Amino acid sequence: MGFLDGKVGVVTGAAQGLGTAYARALASEGADVAVCDVKPEVSAVADEIAATSGQTVRAYPCDVSDTEAVRGFVDAVLRDFGGVDVVVMNAGIYGSTPMDLPRDEALSEYQRFMDTNVKSIYVLERAFAPSLVEREGDIVVISTDHILPPLEPGGTRGGPSTDLYDASKWVLNGYIQAWALGFAANGQNVRVNGIAMGATDTPMLRGVFPGGSPPDDVVAGWMTPAQQAQLMLDLLQDGRTGDLISSEPGHPVELPPRSGMGQPVSNLPAEQFHHGLMGLEPAIWEPPS
Repeated sequence: MGFLDGKVGVVTGAAQGLGTAYARALASEGADVAVCDVKPEVSAVADEIAATSGQTVRAYPCDVSDTEAVRGFVDAVLRDFGGVDVVVMNAGIYGSTPMDLPRDEALSEYQRFMDTNVKSIYVLERAFAPSLVEREGDIVVISTDHILPPLEPGGTRGGPSTDLYDASKWVLNGYIQAWALGFAANGQNVRVNGIAMGATDTPMLRGVFPGGSPPDDVVAGWMTPAQQAQLMLDLLQDGRTGDLISSEPGHPVELPPRSGMGQPVSNLPAEQFHHGLMGLEPAIWEPPS
């Protein structure tokens, strides 16, 4: 028995790496799970998780950069499962877009990053929102440590050729804060949080290295998908909203003190909410006793 017994989870980009780990973690806590990916391997992932967990796990082919495909995926999940309680927005792309990229290629890459990393998240939220409101669910948006403040004074984040990737992830901050505020201001108990994750051992990160084979000493410093999946479960159990969780190599992979809005409380006026991630005094709202 787990804390997600009777719940339904959704994980995008679940054919490998983090997405597979998130789906496996949800099922381990008793959730039935819908997984999607553009890669056909997602079907085998669903079968494996279903066999080991005893939960219902269904795979759906979906290219999240295609709005109509996303709508079809959402409709199918709601039809098959009756509703959703947790949506983990994990699907995304990473790549280099150097400053000297030819204009037409740069514009094509811009559209590809925005469609996959930005628009898809918005479409998923809008499509799943009615069910999440009805079932008082959770949205978890997977982001990157590139958007966090540098660890040391004078330090930097990201890189000189990741402008589109980094920009696409900065947009997610706006989503997280606006959605958390919007649901709470409307008296709707839907929690929205993000995980800003550093180097984790996934096929995507390994693919950055020649031949997909990073040096062993480099991999030794990375976090694991299982650690990130446990952090996601801890976040769901915590009940906070409007928070962006930092998860970086060399630091404990655990929930920090709340820095967002805390818990949404329907009887608080909208003007009392603070933007915890936008430079203002963070506020933590406790449920009325």
